[in-house]
Amino acid sequence: MTFIGLIAGAKAQAPKEKTLLWEISGKGITKPSWLFGTIHLMCTDELKMPKVVEAKFNTASKLFLEIDMDDPNMMKDMLSGMQMKDSSTLENLMGKKFDSVSTIFQNTTGMPLRMLNTAKPFLLISMLYPSILQCTPVSWESVFQKMAKEKGMEIEGLEKLEDQMKIFDKIPYKLQSDILVKMLLNIDSSKKEFDTMLDVYKHKDINQLNVLTNKEEDFGEYTDILLDDRNHNWIPVIGEQAKKMPTFFAFGAGHLGGEKGVINLLRKAGFTVKPVFYQ
Repeated sequence: MTFIGLIAGAKAQAPKEKTLLWEISGKGITKPSWLFGTIHLMCTDELKMPKVVEAKFNTASKLFLEIDMDDPNMMKDMLSGMQMKDSSTLENLMGKKFDSVSTIFQNTTGMPLRMLNTAKPFLLISMLYPSILQCTPVSWESVFQKMAKEKGMEIEGLEKLEDQMKIFDKIPYKLQSDILVKMLLNIDSSKKEFDTMLDVYKHKDINQLNVLTNKEEDFGEYTDILLDDRNHNWIPVIGEQAKKMPTFFAFGAGHLGGEKGVINLLRKAGFTVKPVFYQ
C-alpha cells in the first residue's frame, strides 16, 4: 500500500472489531476521550461525517491530530523539511527515466518536475492524488480542524511536523524515487491500489489496513519507522492528555490496528479502549 500514513498491562489484545471510532477510559481518566482513524485524502462526496462521530467530537475539549495543522509556522517548516539532506537530485536518482517521468508528472500535476529536483520523492506522491482519485481531494483532518475552530477548541499535534518530515530522511531516497517512478509509469494500477485501500477503509477494517501496510512491497521493511515507532511515541501523549480533559484524537487509521497499533498499546499501558459502532 504505497499510500501511506503506524509495557505491562492486563489482558491486552489487538482489536478485532471493525470500526474507526474508539473510546478511551480508565487509569485516571474522569471523562472519556476518543480515537478516530482517518484516511488523509478522499473525494468530497465520499467524506461524510457520521452523526455518532460528530456527537463524540462535540463532547471533547481539545483536538489532537498527527501534527498541529493550526501552527502558523507549518508552511515554513514544511518547505524547509521538503528538501533532501544530501546532494541528491531527482534527475540523478531517476537517471535515464527522468525526462519521460518528468513529462508524465507535469501532465498529471501541472508542475514541472525539474522545479522540484531536490524535494524528497515521497512527498511528491501527494501531488498525484487528484489524478489518482479523479477529484479535488479533501482530508478528514481539515474537516475536524474546521469543526474545532467553530467550537473554539484548541488543536495540538501528537508529533511535530519537523519529526514527521525527518522520517523520509531515514528511508533511502533512491527507494522513494523508484516508487515515484513506478507510480507515474503505472497510474492505472496506482488507482486500483488506492481503490482497494479506500474500500477497506470504508468497511472500517483497521486490522486489514494494518496488514496491508505491513505487507506493502515497497515500504514494508520500514513499517517500524512509518508506523510502529510513532505509535509507541504517541501512547504517553495520548494517555496524559486524556487524563487532563476529554480529547478527540484523529490520525491515520493504519495506526489503530494490529499488535503494535495504538489501541493495543494503550490497552497494554492499562487503559480501557472500547469500540464505538456506527453506520
